[in-house]
Amino acid sequence: MSYLLLVIYIMAFGWWVKSTKTLNTPGLSRNFVCFIFLSKIIVGLVYGLIHYNYFQGGDTFMYLEESSLLGSTFLSHPNYYLGSLLGWDVIVPNASVFTYPSSALFWKDLGTYSLVHIHAILYPLTFGHYHLHIFFIALLGLFASLNFYTVFRQILDLPKTALILCCFFLPSLTFWTAGLHKDVYVYFGLSLFLLSLLELQQQKQSIKTVLKLCTAIFIIGIIRHYLLVLLLPATLAYLSTLYYSKRIWATYLMVYSLFIGAVFIVVQFIFGIAVFDILVQQQTAFLAETGGSSIPDVAPLSPTLGSMVRMVPVAFVNVLGRPFLWECKDFLQVLASFEILSFLVLIVTSLSLKKEAIKSPNPLIHFIVAYSITNLLLVGLLVSNIGTIARYRAIALGILSALLTHIFDFQKVHAKKSPPVKPTLSSIESTPQKNIHPSSFSKNNKAKLLQ
Repeated sequence: MSYLLLVIYIMAFGWWVKSTKTLNTPGLSRNFVCFIFLSKIIVGLVYGLIHYNYFQGGDTFMYLEESSLLGSTFLSHPNYYLGSLLGWDVIVPNASVFTYPSSALFWKDLGTYSLVHIHAILYPLTFGHYHLHIFFIALLGLFASLNFYTVFRQILDLPKTALILCCFFLPSLTFWTAGLHKDVYVYFGLSLFLLSLLELQQQKQSIKTVLKLCTAIFIIGIIRHYLLVLLLPATLAYLSTLYYSKRIWATYLMVYSLFIGAVFIVVQFIFGIAVFDILVQQQTAFLAETGGSSIPDVAPLSPTLGSMVRMVPVAFVNVLGRPFLWECKDFLQVLASFEILSFLVLIVTSLSLKKEAIKSPNPLIHFIVAYSITNLLLVGLLVSNIGTIARYRAIALGILSALLTHIFDFQKVHAKKSPPVKPTLSSIESTPQKNIHPSSFSKNNKAKLLQ
């Protein structure tokens, strides 16, 4: 019965896609949009199957179970649900009501707390079935990909096929944003954030733009709030380059330096919070995770600037190199290894076959590069689990893959593959002949030719 309900949901959404006038997909047919949506549902089901069989359910089925238990109280005890949603220490109505972890978790792990409550709202539509939750996850993933398609279509110089591949069919990005987890919400929030920045740049400000920006900040804030700290300096630098377009990277360097200095002064000396201690605590939490995919012999961070700087090269090796093939313990780690190797090959190929003449890049490209690199650096510094690294880096690598493809010279490669065109008899005969004046055959002209 639940699978029949999934088919009904899919058919209803397909009908909406084909009939609505509000969906703006230039260059994409409505049938192709439906195909993308179906592919995301299939990948989401595979995601669940892998986690169920290889990881005993993992986080994704823990979120499913807890949201189902909490959702079962949603209709009968809405006051309890709403109070719990806001992190209040509400009174449990009776012993049969599922008690979600106390409000302390609201501050400790806001992302998990928010994700469970969001999917608890969907309980009347999903009845606790994983594949029905995947329908709504696929909706978010589809609109996120369409938002990236809209942005990249305007700021990148890509052939249509490459653009579609980068936006809809990158394997790692598609997989990690297809399951019941936090990544699809980050993916959707980031897509809205980029789209709203582009509209501000193009002076298309409207109520919709402000709503998109606020929605993006809200979603990212409740799922992975630390990403807002990475987005803030990149956004300030981006807005600065709109008014001062010379020496863009120097502008980014100056803004980031001022931002880091201001954060340390405000947080350390005014609020008395040690930033380095927070980073050390986060790394310690990741080191405490159990499992067979932990990076061996990880050096713990110290709450000093020198320790952080010394760990930067190691961080980039971890996030852009691991898992090494000789470290892989199972087939999934081998896939993750080939994924990062493919990305490194893309870097080398794009730089070696770079376009000779690249038009002045859109200012949003520098923003994307700055955010992605700082995101990867943070993941490399703190995370010591290979599986978690592969999931956390997927969005940043996907975005950077599109930018690397943007500088790749497709015409040069196509010209090398195409054989030279040999002149044919018909082409020679069709070549227009110059009209020769009779005076060209005069004795004087013949004498000049003989000299």
